[in-house]
Amino acid sequence: MSYGRWNPARISQGIALALALVLSVVLLALVNAGISSRAAAETATETKGSLDATIFDYDGKEFVRTQTTLKTEKGKSAVKTTLDHGAAYKFLSRKESYTGDVTAFGRKYEGHYAPVVSGDGRLIGALFVGIPK
Repeated sequence: MSYGRWNPARISQGIALALALVLSVVLLALVNAGISSRAAAETATETKGSLDATIFDYDGKEFVRTQTTLKTEKGKSAVKTTLDHGAAYKFLSRKESYTGDVTAFGRKYEGHYAPVVSGDGRLIGALFVGIPK
């Protein structure tokens, strides 16, 4: 099974997108919570260390975790596991982002998934950022 080759341009795009996703998830969580700006700063500091993230490679059928902070129920790295075929999978397969409640390896998240598309428009992967609930 081939997981694809990462070139520097794709890595740079992925890093920039991952950072944008982290910021958008934190801001979304803060807006949804309806908290004041002072409390928002405190919450952003508190959540900084508790975000989970994943980079997926797409092989035409499955989204495979190539890099992740997620752990399985047994406490092992979730690298080389696949995304379940739920709502996020359906959105990503259509090259659309998904934001909502997510359960990964028994843990609940406010999560955001974004597709990664090549220069010629092919779906090549996805990114996930989640805040544990």
